[in-house]
Amino acid sequence: MCMGAKMPIVHMKADDRRALRESIRVTRMASARDFLIEAISSLDEVELTLLQLGVLLLLEDGAPRTLKELAELVGRSPSATSRLVDQLVRRKLLLREEDPEDRRARRVTRSPRAARLVAELLDRRTDVQIKMMAALSDEERALVLRAFVILGEAAQRMTKKEVRR
Repeated sequence: MCMGAKMPIVHMKADDRRALRESIRVTRMASARDFLIEAISSLDEVELTLLQLGVLLLLEDGAPRTLKELAELVGRSPSATSRLVDQLVRRKLLLREEDPEDRRARRVTRSPRAARLVAELLDRRTDVQIKMMAALSDEERALVLRAFVILGEAAQRMTKKEVRR
């Protein structure tokens, strides 16, 4: 879902919404500190900008995208997106192929190298969140694990709906 897209309204009491929002914010800030330190270090190692990482994450599903589609997703002009893609192709992080339906169009996908890089970054973020769970009791950890399983299932359903559009 792009940044400008409206999020569906989840119906709950205003106080519950505020409490949930605050809990999510506090959790993200706690995990973001450690994750950002790791991510900045990792991005420096491979000389990757946040925008370039964003493009790799947007292509995570493996579906080939045209430059126009990618430009819309990242909110950049087609020419700026083309330059960005050129940089990532030169670094062997993206693959560009001819569109079988339109020989003038090119489609872009992540390379296996990019997939490994993104997986490593996501693993590092997950490790930070798991480390945070060490402060929980066994019962609390079980509850959080169940909640993450439920959220993961909901995320998969949302992704499937977006793909069908």
